[in-house]
Amino acid sequence: MEERDTNDILLIARYFDLDLSEKEMIEFDKRMTQEPSFKHKAKKYYNSKNLVNQSFKNKEQEQRTIKWKELISDKQIPSKSYQTFKWIGGIAAILVVLISSWYYVHQTTHVNLEELTDYAWKKKVGFDNYLVRNNNIEPSKKIILEAYKSFEKKEYNLTINVLKKYNTSQLYYEDALLIRALSNHKTGHTTIALQTLDSLVNLPSKRLYKEALWYKGLIYLDIKDLESAKKYLDIPDDKNSEIRLKEVSN
Repeated sequence: MEERDTNDILLIARYFDLDLSEKEMIEFDKRMTQEPSFKHKAKKYYNSKNLVNQSFKNKEQEQRTIKWKELISDKQIPSKSYQTFKWIGGIAAILVVLISSWYYVHQTTHVNLEELTDYAWKKKVGFDNYLVRNNNIEPSKKIILEAYKSFEKKEYNLTINVLKKYNTSQLYYEDALLIRALSNHKTGHTTIALQTLDSLVNLPSKRLYKEALWYKGLIYLDIKDLESAKKYLDIPDDKNSEIRLKEVSN
């Protein structure tokens, strides 16, 4: 555990013990508003300390309640037994928070799923040959290229309209389905996008079968459905890895 984590927890413990100076309080409040990870630790500490206190509710609860009432009464000097109990509770709470904060920091530091997902989208799987310039291309391919250009410009509604009448009898129908599905997702029609990709998966040609599965996985990541995404993608647990398509067979 890093020294910074330990110092943070000790600071938080002092805060809940009302042991901070005015200057420290100002700095504490500043960090609570500017550092989400620090706020997360403080919340964990608070919840953990409550958990520790609750764990002492046993058959001697009545005696403990009496003791606590004595301790919080006016001009009552804390006894040695109270100090011992307080330190045990505090240490237990600190351990819970340190473990929790380590997991939180570990997850956010080593696996930033949003960054990995963004990188996976930028790979443009299935579109690597769309940038070849050829003035003599056939009409069907020209429509696909124009649709892809508008998709790249984030003109998603235009892309959908260009491909609206593209049918199964035309060449590159699989490409049309793929681009239309992704455009629907980008315009917020994710259910339609997934249904379109399912249609692409089930086409007899299977030409863009793997690409359709890849984008289904990425769409599920976009909508925070990790369980569904894992049906199609291998999600790394290390920041130096990248998202990959699961091994599939046509």
